[in-house]
Amino acid sequence: MKPPERPFLREFNKSPFIKYPIKETVSTTAHKISLMIQIQLGGIDLPTDKDFAVVRRQFMTDKGIIFERIQRLIRCVIDCKAFDCDAISTRHALDLARSLVAEFWENSNLQLRQIPQVGPVAVRKLVSNDINSIEKLMLKDTSTIERIMSKNPPFGKKMRDLLLSFPNLNVTSEVVGKAFAKPGQLPKVTVKAVLSYRNDKIPAWMGKKPSVTFMAETTEGKLVHFWRGNIMKLERSWELKFIVEISKPNVEIMCWLACDEIVGTIRSCVLKHNLPASAFPSPPPLANPRVQRSTTTEKAPDDDEDEFGGDDIKDDDMLAIVKSVEPTEYDYGSDEFEDIDTFEVSKPATQRKEQKQEVFVPSIRMANGKWTCSHTCADGKVLKNGKQCKHRCCHEGLDKPRKEKKSNHAVSGAGSVSRGAESNTGVKHTTSNAAQKSKVGEVFYVSGPNSNQRTDTESGLEI
Repeated sequence: MKPPERPFLREFNKSPFIKYPIKETVSTTAHKISLMIQIQLGGIDLPTDKDFAVVRRQFMTDKGIIFERIQRLIRCVIDCKAFDCDAISTRHALDLARSLVAEFWENSNLQLRQIPQVGPVAVRKLVSNDINSIEKLMLKDTSTIERIMSKNPPFGKKMRDLLLSFPNLNVTSEVVGKAFAKPGQLPKVTVKAVLSYRNDKIPAWMGKKPSVTFMAETTEGKLVHFWRGNIMKLERSWELKFIVEISKPNVEIMCWLACDEIVGTIRSCVLKHNLPASAFPSPPPLANPRVQRSTTTEKAPDDDEDEFGGDDIKDDDMLAIVKSVEPTEYDYGSDEFEDIDTFEVSKPATQRKEQKQEVFVPSIRMANGKWTCSHTCADGKVLKNGKQCKHRCCHEGLDKPRKEKKSNHAVSGAGSVSRGAESNTGVKHTTSNAAQKSKVGEVFYVSGPNSNQRTDTESGLEI
């Protein structure tokens, strides 16, 4: 789409004669093609101002290319949908194919534009007099045509002679018998369709004998027969016989006949098969529903039902439910309370957290004068993967020994020692930080350079 064409196409999109307007902004090539087709089929006149004259030549060139290629495309759609037995798509594709060739919409009063010397003004005059199809115009006499169109004789006679060559088709159908079908299958009927025309001689519209298309379908949208041939075969009434499978008693058969390149020639008829419902096989039985377990062992008699037709639970059902429930035993005979010591009390979270804490391991002076770290891989120990660690502190040591974190609770053991008890001992720990403490009863032993010293917490004496 070229920029100069956009404003004109957007104005065309606002026209009431556009059957399928573009709901979004017109800006793509697909929008242009859709609008150009509908402009022609909707009978919209092109602007005559100077601004449109700039793009008029390109507009007409694109229109010729589009209509040339779209007709081949719609023919492919017809053949594909007919092969799929899709009657609805095939019928609409045939209507669109006729509209593209005639350049006017099917099933609209624009079909009158196919007649030579009939333009937009003449169409408005005919429509205002309730003449919206060529078939209705063919029924008028010469004087009525001249009066409606405000023309002088012999305009009416020339119009009548021209309309005599317009194809006036006719189609009839009937069920001639019941076709063979195996037991248990859907019934089939044989249909005979008679194709003909009401013209006195072979119609040749605009000097050309058109081809015709016949199709038969069911009301369920299934294509049952498709035929295409020249109108010359209808000179002595062309008969077609085909078999139709009926799936339901209310299904009907519809037959359509129309010329391929002329709009306003479509004819149809509806056929009923008149088969009884007994001719159709019974539907397959449904799967057995799941049997629901009943809470009662015996069904109550119908005589116990409420006279007002209520759907309440019957007495026998209620008693059966009550009997099926086992009573729960409760010990309400004693007023004594349970001793609280008999219940297990879970340990507090703080105590559980203290149990998870690791035992403090004091630092030891290394050969290089530094102190060991708390890593498990210290002193040259390997990791789980069998390799040496890369911790600098494990190989070189720390400058200062690690200090134990002070806590108000004991680290481990059965009892606890308060800070006051430690201060009452009066012992100054002058030994190195590598001393290890072990608790036995209430006496602490200090190991180190002076391993012979012992402190008794009870007496506060140094032994």
